[in-house]
Amino acid sequence: MEALALYDGLHASSQPVIISFLREFATSHIADERLRAASLHLLGLGKLVRPTAVIASARAFSPDIALDACLHTASAMEFIHTFTLIHDDMPEMDDAKVRRGVPVVHIQYGSDIALLAGDGLFNLAFAAVAKAPNMAARLRERILREITSAVSQVIEGQARELALSGKDATLKEVEEVERLKTGELFSCAIVCGALLAGAGDESVEAVRRFALLLGHAFQIKDDLLSATGEKEIVGKSLEQDEALQRPTIVRLLGIEGAKRRYMEVNAASLHALAKLDGRADTALLRGLHESLVSRQK
Repeated sequence: MEALALYDGLHASSQPVIISFLREFATSHIADERLRAASLHLLGLGKLVRPTAVIASARAFSPDIALDACLHTASAMEFIHTFTLIHDDMPEMDDAKVRRGVPVVHIQYGSDIALLAGDGLFNLAFAAVAKAPNMAARLRERILREITSAVSQVIEGQARELALSGKDATLKEVEEVERLKTGELFSCAIVCGALLAGAGDESVEAVRRFALLLGHAFQIKDDLLSATGEKEIVGKSLEQDEALQRPTIVRLLGIEGAKRRYMEVNAASLHALAKLDGRADTALLRGLHESLVSRQK
Protein backbone atom coordinates (compact mmCIF):
# COMPACT_ATOMS: atom_id res chain seq x y z
CA MET A 1 0.00 0.00 0.00
CA GLU A 2 2.92 2.34 0.66
CA ALA A 3 4.09 1.99 -2.95
CA LEU A 4 0.58 2.68 -4.25
CA ALA A 5 0.27 5.78 -2.07
CA LEU A 6 3.64 6.98 -3.36
CA TYR A 7 2.55 6.51 -6.97
CA ASP A 8 -0.85 8.11 -6.33
CA GLY A 9 0.93 11.11 -4.84
CA LEU A 10 3.13 11.42 -7.93
CA HIS A 11 0.10 11.08 -10.19
CA ALA A 12 -1.87 13.71 -8.27
CA SER A 13 0.99 16.23 -8.25
CA SER A 14 2.07 15.75 -11.86
CA GLN A 15 -1.36 15.42 -13.51
CA PRO A 16 -2.31 19.12 -13.55
CA VAL A 17 1.17 20.06 -14.80
CA ILE A 18 1.00 17.52 -17.62
CA ILE A 19 -2.55 18.50 -18.61
CA SER A 20 -1.63 22.18 -18.67
CA PHE A 21 1.43 21.48 -20.83
CA LEU A 22 -0.52 19.25 -23.24
CA ARG A 23 -3.26 21.78 -23.81
CA GLU A 24 -0.99 24.82 -24.03
CA PHE A 25 1.46 23.08 -26.37
CA ALA A 26 -1.33 21.84 -28.65
CA THR A 27 -3.09 25.22 -28.64
CA SER A 28 0.10 27.07 -29.57
CA HIS A 29 0.81 24.69 -32.48
CA ILE A 30 -2.66 24.42 -34.08
CA ALA A 31 -4.01 27.54 -35.75
CA ASP A 32 -7.29 26.28 -37.23
CA GLU A 33 -10.05 26.72 -34.65
CA ARG A 34 -12.06 23.58 -35.45
CA LEU A 35 -8.98 21.39 -35.75
CA ARG A 36 -7.68 22.77 -32.46
CA ALA A 37 -10.97 22.02 -30.69
CA ALA A 38 -11.00 18.46 -32.06
CA SER A 39 -7.39 17.94 -31.02
CA LEU A 40 -8.13 19.14 -27.48
CA HIS A 41 -11.38 17.15 -27.18
CA LEU A 42 -9.87 14.08 -25.48
CA LEU A 43 -6.52 15.51 -24.47
CA GLY A 44 -5.92 15.25 -20.74
CA LEU A 45 -9.21 13.47 -19.99
CA GLY A 46 -7.61 10.07 -19.56
CA LYS A 47 -5.76 8.45 -16.68
CA LEU A 48 -2.38 9.75 -17.94
CA VAL A 49 -0.84 6.37 -17.14
CA ARG A 50 1.86 6.53 -19.79
CA PRO A 51 3.15 10.05 -19.03
CA THR A 52 3.12 9.31 -15.31
CA ALA A 53 5.00 6.08 -16.02
CA VAL A 54 7.77 8.13 -17.66
CA ILE A 55 8.20 10.14 -14.46
CA ALA A 56 7.90 7.11 -12.16
CA SER A 57 10.58 5.28 -14.13
CA ALA A 58 12.89 8.29 -14.21
CA ARG A 59 12.61 8.70 -10.44
CA ALA A 60 13.26 5.00 -9.91
CA PHE A 61 16.75 5.59 -11.28
CA SER A 62 17.20 9.23 -10.25
CA PRO A 63 14.90 10.12 -7.31
CA ASP A 64 15.67 13.82 -7.48
CA ILE A 65 15.04 14.31 -11.19
CA ALA A 66 12.75 17.31 -11.72
CA LEU A 67 9.33 17.04 -13.31
CA ASP A 68 10.38 19.64 -15.87
CA ALA A 69 13.16 17.33 -17.06
CA CYS A 70 10.55 14.67 -17.90
CA LEU A 71 7.65 16.83 -19.02
CA HIS A 72 8.23 17.01 -22.78
CA THR A 73 8.88 13.28 -23.12
CA ALA A 74 5.99 12.37 -20.80
CA SER A 75 3.64 14.60 -22.79
CA ALA A 76 4.80 13.01 -26.05
CA MET A 77 3.47 9.67 -24.76
CA GLU A 78 0.04 11.18 -24.16
CA PHE A 79 -0.02 12.89 -27.56
CA ILE A 80 0.72 9.51 -29.17
CA HIS A 81 -1.75 7.57 -27.04
CA THR A 82 -4.55 10.06 -27.77
CA PHE A 83 -3.78 9.96 -31.49
CA THR A 84 -4.14 6.16 -31.47
CA LEU A 85 -7.47 6.39 -29.63
CA ILE A 86 -8.93 8.93 -32.06
CA HIS A 87 -8.02 6.79 -35.06
CA ASP A 88 -9.03 3.53 -33.34
CA ASP A 89 -12.51 4.94 -32.61
CA MET A 90 -13.24 5.95 -36.22
CA PRO A 91 -15.89 4.17 -38.34
CA GLU A 92 -13.23 2.49 -40.46
CA MET A 93 -11.79 0.85 -37.33
CA ASP A 94 -13.96 0.25 -34.25
CA ASP A 95 -16.74 2.81 -34.89
CA ALA A 96 -16.88 3.64 -31.18
CA LYS A 97 -19.30 6.16 -29.71
CA VAL A 98 -17.80 7.12 -26.34
CA ARG A 99 -14.23 7.63 -25.20
CA ARG A 100 -13.01 8.99 -21.87
CA GLY A 101 -16.61 9.65 -20.89
CA VAL A 102 -17.40 11.94 -23.84
CA PRO A 103 -18.52 11.47 -27.47
CA VAL A 104 -15.64 10.33 -29.65
CA VAL A 105 -13.93 12.92 -31.83
CA HIS A 106 -15.40 11.78 -35.15
CA ILE A 107 -18.94 12.07 -33.77
CA GLN A 108 -18.31 15.49 -32.26
CA TYR A 109 -16.36 17.00 -35.17
CA GLY A 110 -16.69 14.67 -38.16
CA SER A 111 -14.41 11.93 -39.48
CA ASP A 112 -12.43 14.30 -41.68
CA ILE A 113 -11.36 16.53 -38.80
CA ALA A 114 -10.90 13.53 -36.47
CA LEU A 115 -8.42 12.02 -38.92
CA LEU A 116 -6.48 15.28 -39.08
CA ALA A 117 -6.61 15.76 -35.30
CA GLY A 118 -5.05 12.34 -34.79
CA ASP A 119 -2.37 13.10 -37.38
CA GLY A 120 -1.64 16.41 -35.70
CA LEU A 121 -1.30 14.96 -32.19
CA PHE A 122 1.09 12.32 -33.54
CA ASN A 123 3.23 15.10 -34.97
CA LEU A 124 3.11 17.07 -31.72
CA ALA A 125 4.76 14.17 -29.90
CA PHE A 126 7.91 14.62 -31.95
CA ALA A 127 7.72 18.40 -31.68
CA ALA A 128 7.56 18.11 -27.88
CA VAL A 129 10.70 15.95 -27.69
CA ALA A 130 12.48 18.12 -30.25
CA LYS A 131 11.81 21.20 -28.12
CA ALA A 132 12.72 19.66 -24.76
CA PRO A 133 15.21 22.09 -23.15
CA ASN A 134 18.59 21.04 -21.82
CA MET A 135 18.47 17.58 -23.38
CA ALA A 136 21.73 16.20 -24.75
CA ALA A 137 21.65 15.47 -28.47
CA ARG A 138 22.47 11.78 -28.02
CA LEU A 139 19.69 11.35 -25.45
CA ARG A 140 17.18 13.17 -27.67
CA GLU A 141 18.10 10.90 -30.58
CA ARG A 142 17.74 7.77 -28.40
CA ILE A 143 14.33 8.83 -27.13
CA LEU A 144 13.11 9.67 -30.63
CA ARG A 145 14.28 6.26 -31.82
CA GLU A 146 12.35 4.57 -29.00
CA ILE A 147 9.22 6.53 -29.88
CA THR A 148 9.38 5.87 -33.63
CA SER A 149 9.92 2.16 -32.98
CA ALA A 150 6.99 2.00 -30.55
CA VAL A 151 4.60 3.80 -32.90
CA SER A 152 5.58 1.48 -35.76
CA GLN A 153 4.81 -1.49 -33.52
CA VAL A 154 1.42 -0.04 -32.49
CA ILE A 155 0.44 0.44 -36.14
CA GLU A 156 1.61 -3.09 -36.94
CA GLY A 157 -0.48 -4.38 -34.05
CA GLN A 158 -3.57 -2.57 -35.31
CA ALA A 159 -3.09 -4.09 -38.77
CA ARG A 160 -2.71 -7.58 -37.34
CA GLU A 161 -5.79 -7.11 -35.18
CA LEU A 162 -7.83 -6.22 -38.27
CA ALA A 163 -6.42 -9.20 -40.17
CA LEU A 164 -7.35 -11.61 -37.34
CA SER A 165 -10.83 -10.20 -36.68
CA GLY A 166 -13.52 -12.82 -37.15
CA LYS A 167 -10.95 -15.61 -37.38
CA ASP A 168 -9.89 -18.34 -34.98
CA ALA A 169 -6.65 -16.82 -33.72
CA THR A 170 -4.20 -18.74 -31.56
CA LEU A 171 -3.09 -17.58 -28.11
CA LYS A 172 0.32 -16.73 -29.58
CA GLU A 173 -1.27 -14.54 -32.27
CA VAL A 174 -3.56 -12.76 -29.81
CA GLU A 175 -0.76 -12.06 -27.36
CA GLU A 176 1.48 -10.79 -30.13
CA VAL A 177 -1.23 -8.30 -31.13
CA GLU A 178 -1.54 -7.19 -27.51
CA ARG A 179 2.23 -6.79 -27.17
CA LEU A 180 2.35 -4.66 -30.30
CA LYS A 181 -0.79 -2.60 -29.63
CA THR A 182 -0.30 -1.94 -25.92
CA GLY A 183 2.92 -3.39 -24.53
CA GLU A 184 5.25 -1.50 -26.84
CA LEU A 185 3.94 1.95 -25.93
CA PHE A 186 4.04 1.07 -22.23
CA SER A 187 7.59 -0.13 -22.75
CA CYS A 188 8.50 3.06 -24.59
CA ALA A 189 7.22 5.25 -21.74
CA ILE A 190 9.04 3.35 -19.01
CA VAL A 191 12.25 2.94 -21.01
CA CYS A 192 12.30 6.64 -21.91
CA GLY A 193 11.95 7.50 -18.23
CA ALA A 194 14.95 5.32 -17.43
CA LEU A 195 16.92 6.96 -20.25
CA LEU A 196 16.09 10.44 -18.96
CA ALA A 197 17.54 9.38 -15.60
CA GLY A 198 20.75 8.10 -17.17
CA ALA A 199 20.14 4.38 -16.51
CA GLY A 200 22.69 1.97 -17.97
CA ASP A 201 21.96 -0.44 -20.80
CA GLU A 202 21.39 -3.48 -18.56
CA SER A 203 18.93 -1.58 -16.40
CA VAL A 204 17.14 -0.23 -19.46
CA GLU A 205 16.65 -3.73 -20.84
CA ALA A 206 15.51 -5.03 -17.45
CA VAL A 207 12.91 -2.29 -17.12
CA ARG A 208 11.85 -2.92 -20.73
CA ARG A 209 11.05 -6.56 -19.88
CA PHE A 210 8.98 -5.44 -16.90
CA ALA A 211 7.16 -2.83 -18.97
CA LEU A 212 6.22 -5.23 -21.76
CA LEU A 213 4.71 -7.64 -19.25
CA LEU A 214 2.93 -4.81 -17.46
CA GLY A 215 1.49 -3.60 -20.78
CA HIS A 216 0.35 -7.12 -21.54
CA ALA A 217 -1.38 -7.41 -18.16
CA PHE A 218 -2.93 -3.96 -18.69
CA GLN A 219 -4.42 -5.06 -22.02
CA ILE A 220 -5.88 -8.28 -20.59
CA LYS A 221 -7.44 -6.22 -17.80
CA ASP A 222 -8.80 -3.85 -20.44
CA ASP A 223 -10.34 -6.79 -22.32
CA LEU A 224 -11.91 -8.05 -19.09
CA LEU A 225 -13.33 -4.61 -18.29
CA SER A 226 -14.75 -4.39 -21.81
CA ALA A 227 -16.45 -7.76 -21.27
CA THR A 228 -17.68 -7.27 -17.70
CA GLY A 229 -17.58 -3.55 -16.90
CA GLU A 230 -20.15 -0.78 -17.14
CA LYS A 231 -19.79 1.91 -19.81
CA GLU A 232 -20.50 4.70 -17.32
CA ILE A 233 -17.60 3.54 -15.11
CA VAL A 234 -15.13 2.46 -17.80
CA GLY A 235 -15.81 5.63 -19.82
CA LYS A 236 -15.80 4.13 -23.31
CA SER A 237 -17.86 2.00 -25.68
CA LEU A 238 -17.68 -1.64 -24.58
CA GLU A 239 -19.46 -3.57 -27.31
CA GLN A 240 -17.03 -3.13 -30.21
CA ASP A 241 -14.61 -5.99 -29.53
CA GLU A 242 -17.40 -8.56 -29.44
CA ALA A 243 -19.40 -7.08 -32.31
CA LEU A 244 -16.34 -6.91 -34.56
CA GLN A 245 -14.97 -10.26 -33.30
CA ARG A 246 -11.62 -8.74 -32.43
CA PRO A 247 -8.86 -11.17 -31.35
CA THR A 248 -8.87 -10.76 -27.57
CA ILE A 249 -7.88 -13.01 -24.69
CA VAL A 250 -11.50 -12.98 -23.47
CA ARG A 251 -12.85 -14.12 -26.83
CA LEU A 252 -10.24 -16.88 -27.01
CA LEU A 253 -10.20 -18.15 -23.42
CA GLY A 254 -13.45 -16.88 -21.95
CA ILE A 255 -13.70 -14.65 -18.90
CA GLU A 256 -12.40 -17.18 -16.37
CA GLY A 257 -9.56 -18.25 -18.66
CA ALA A 258 -8.64 -14.62 -19.28
CA LYS A 259 -8.59 -13.99 -15.54
CA ARG A 260 -6.18 -16.91 -15.06
CA ARG A 261 -3.95 -15.65 -17.86
CA TYR A 262 -4.06 -12.18 -16.34
CA MET A 263 -2.81 -13.56 -13.02
CA GLU A 264 0.03 -15.40 -14.77
CA VAL A 265 1.20 -12.35 -16.71
CA ASN A 266 0.79 -10.16 -13.64
CA ALA A 267 3.02 -12.48 -11.60
CA ALA A 268 5.61 -12.50 -14.37
CA SER A 269 5.67 -8.70 -14.45
CA LEU A 270 6.31 -8.55 -10.69
CA HIS A 271 9.08 -11.13 -11.06
CA ALA A 272 10.68 -9.00 -13.77
CA LEU A 273 10.39 -5.90 -11.59
CA ALA A 274 12.08 -7.69 -8.68
CA LYS A 275 15.16 -8.14 -10.87
CA LEU A 276 15.64 -4.37 -10.74
CA ASP A 277 16.12 -4.43 -6.96
CA GLY A 278 19.53 -3.02 -6.18
CA ARG A 279 19.69 -1.12 -9.47
CA ALA A 280 16.74 1.18 -8.82
CA ASP A 281 14.28 2.28 -6.18
CA THR A 282 11.30 0.38 -7.55
CA ALA A 283 8.66 1.74 -5.16
CA LEU A 284 7.06 4.03 -7.74
CA LEU A 285 7.04 1.30 -10.36
CA ARG A 286 5.45 -1.11 -7.87
CA GLY A 287 2.89 1.58 -7.15
CA LEU A 288 2.22 1.96 -10.87
CA HIS A 289 1.72 -1.80 -11.05
CA GLU A 290 -0.69 -1.81 -8.08
CA SER A 291 -2.64 1.09 -9.57
CA LEU A 292 -3.18 -0.78 -12.82
CA VAL A 293 -4.06 -4.03 -11.08
CA SER A 294 -6.78 -2.39 -8.99
CA ARG A 295 -8.28 -0.18 -11.72
CA GLN A 296 -11.94 -0.43 -12.72
CA LYS A 297 -11.75 1.83 -15.78
